[in-house]
Amino acid sequence: MTSELSLFAAEGGHAIVNELPFPPIMFGVIALVLALAALGVLWSFRNSLALDPHGIAEGVPDPDVSRGSSQH
Repeated sequence: MTSELSLFAAEGGHAIVNELPFPPIMFGVIALVLALAALGVLWSFRNSLALDPHGIAEGVPDPDVSRGSSQH
């Protein structure tokens, strides 16, 4: 135990616990790429309400909503 402490003190007290798998800037680059990919998925659904087959956007009632109700 004393030999470990003396070796640790001789090294200057700097011990690497866990090294990062890549440089720290790459964490930011990966986060930016993932955010842009999520934005691309979101962008791919733009204007999809205009393709609405039931006309929900125009105020036409959905035929599936009134099924089973007692509205006459």
